Amino acid sequence: MAEILMVRHGQAAFGTDDYDRLTEVGWEQSRLLGDYFVRRQMTFDAIFTGTMRRHRETLAGVLEALSEQPPATELPGLNEFDFHALVTAYRALNPDTNVDTRDARAFYGCLRDALLAWNRGELIDVAEDWAAFESRVRGTLSALTEPRGRVLVVSSGGPISAVVRETLQLSVENMVNLNLQAINTGITRYYGNQKLLRLNTFNAVPHLESPDDSRLITYT
Repeated sequence: MAEILMVRHGQAAFGTDDYDRLTEVGWEQSRLLGDYFVRRQMTFDAIFTGTMRRHRETLAGVLEALSEQPPATELPGLNEFDFHALVTAYRALNPDTNVDTRDARAFYGCLRDALLAWNRGELIDVAEDWAAFESRVRGTLSALTEPRGRVLVVSSGGPISAVVRETLQLSVENMVNLNLQAINTGITRYYGNQKLLRLNTFNAVPHLESPDDSRLITYT
């Protein structure tokens, strides 16, 4: 039996030329998560991340407070889908869509429509289709559930919500809604093994619950 903690990366640099890096807020969120693990005397028997910079940097922030943890295994299946490409493809299909891509609220509203269109197979010229995305995420589950003990996984909102969909048999629309609610460094906890995985907690941020930390509740 494994306890699997899937953590969304810290705040990334939305609206800049390089989204795939943590902001100073993202680094602070990650370090506070590491401090929380120390206070709870939590150590890990296995660690997995995607291959993205924001995943590696989030783990680095967490590990500043933790010592003698196992080396991380990188799994490309934990990477986020290319949401910028999906929004571009959706806007090409719907030229009347007017959205300021520098405004996070407007962008993610458009992304919701793009994700649903992606699932319906309507978007063209995208490198990965919906079925391939779900397949690669599903393919990571055997690796994540193989170890015994406590497992830390650093990934992104898309793969995390896809695992929730797989576990609870959610509709795509409900999965997308969960995806867009994912808090940076939010913890989604499972218990299980390769035969059965049970969701225990979704999107928890116990390390950010102090009133002084309310500014650290972010979604990008």
